[in-house]
Amino acid sequence: MNDKKQTAQSLNIRAAKAIADTVRSTLGPAGMDKMMVDGGGNVIVTNDGATILQQLDITHPGAKMIVEAANTQETMCYDGTTTTTILAGELLANTEDLFNKGLHPNVVCKGYRQAAKWAVEHINDITVEDIEPHLRQVAKTAITGKALESNELQVSTLCVEAVNRAKGDIKRISVVCQPGGSLEDSYCFSGKILNQTFMMSSMKNEPTPEVVLINSGLSKKEDSVQVNVSNVGDYKSYQEYANKDIWQEKVEKIVGLLPKGGVVFCRDSVNELVAALLSKNNISVAQRIPPSDMEAMAILLGTTVAHSVEDLNGTDPAGKVLQFTMGDMQYISIEDVHGGDNSVTTLVLRGATRQTLDETERGFDDALGVVCLAFNSERIVRGGGSSYMNAALNLRSRAAEIGGRAQMAIEAFANALESIPATIAQNAGHDPLDIILELRNEHLQGNFDYGPDIYNGGTMSMGDANVWEPYELVKQAIQSASEVSISILRIDDIIGRKSED
Repeated sequence: MNDKKQTAQSLNIRAAKAIADTVRSTLGPAGMDKMMVDGGGNVIVTNDGATILQQLDITHPGAKMIVEAANTQETMCYDGTTTTTILAGELLANTEDLFNKGLHPNVVCKGYRQAAKWAVEHINDITVEDIEPHLRQVAKTAITGKALESNELQVSTLCVEAVNRAKGDIKRISVVCQPGGSLEDSYCFSGKILNQTFMMSSMKNEPTPEVVLINSGLSKKEDSVQVNVSNVGDYKSYQEYANKDIWQEKVEKIVGLLPKGGVVFCRDSVNELVAALLSKNNISVAQRIPPSDMEAMAILLGTTVAHSVEDLNGTDPAGKVLQFTMGDMQYISIEDVHGGDNSVTTLVLRGATRQTLDETERGFDDALGVVCLAFNSERIVRGGGSSYMNAALNLRSRAAEIGGRAQMAIEAFANALESIPATIAQNAGHDPLDIILELRNEHLQGNFDYGPDIYNGGTMSMGDANVWEPYELVKQAIQSASEVSISILRIDDIIGRKSED
């Protein structure tokens, strides 16, 4: 291999190792936190891999590829970004020894592809499909080592309750954070809570007759159109038409649909004059509603979101819509009281400080995501790195099947898989080499669910410890790490490109 190729690959490998080392100490129940400070002095304290990677100022293209792989893991599985990053870093680090032994990058890539395929197949064979008794444990595993761990029973209970209500659809679950109180004061609300208020509200604390959802705004400014005028009089006439007739018609249509009053939710902004006109008719308006919230309310109320006022052709019962105050903030709550779809739910999280709540919300997002993942895939595996350990053992037993030098790459892949339980043990203060040797012996004896005992040292059954994680999370972590590693290994040069004009 020429020096130019070696330089490019070495730089990429070095960058990948640096990213992996940044988050390595955060993995596992005993993982440490990172304090991240920006130029303005804003502080984030977290051990969430996705959050850490998002906050890093990364310029190296190889490092960016690792972060993109971690982001894919987060998007697909809501957790496992740290595992993916460490695994990718180990896979690339192990190639240095393979290159020194004379293996070509394509040979390494061939071995890595086969190893990833075999590893996923093997882990699939050791999955458990009876997930219902273990959903709470899946949530507990996701929050272990995070700020929520001290309240794991309540957190896991709330997560499972929300996921069951939402029928496993993460889009039907939202989280609202309210400073004040403690985590024990958090609860699951059957419906939607919006962190905002009505404009010129005419709301009364009673069930709202009807509601409409509009996927646009009610701004006085009409869409830009070309108008030809020949004199000031023509322009004034147009202005009068645009500012009065058009919006008067829109207001009249909404009033006609809501003769007894009601609520209008708009995705975009609403002009204050329009809001005032509607308020006179006992119609409250809320603006700038996020698309995800609009969709959730449509599901909750059994209605549809109209593209514009012109597309409105009717209304449905709204259920109960209220404006209320919690602490020093105001909210809007929407409940279904007509026996419709009650799958939309909101987790109201309480905490002493905003910083505490931010970390709490990140932990809940991970827990909700992995529980939904397990709920939908209906397959889970033992956690604590045990599945990676058992897959590594299987790879070593099958490495000879592929023949040639590629089998050395498969063995290197197995070593990378073992880095996950090794890192978990190391972060707990135990000797990783001793733990790996013990785990190899246990797995050779058929104890395929053994992982590190982080509290007492040594090893233990992850099944007995009720440590579980979704199969899809482990599968995606292996696939993401292997794919990005192969992509980086195939790069033999880094070339600057001219900027686009």
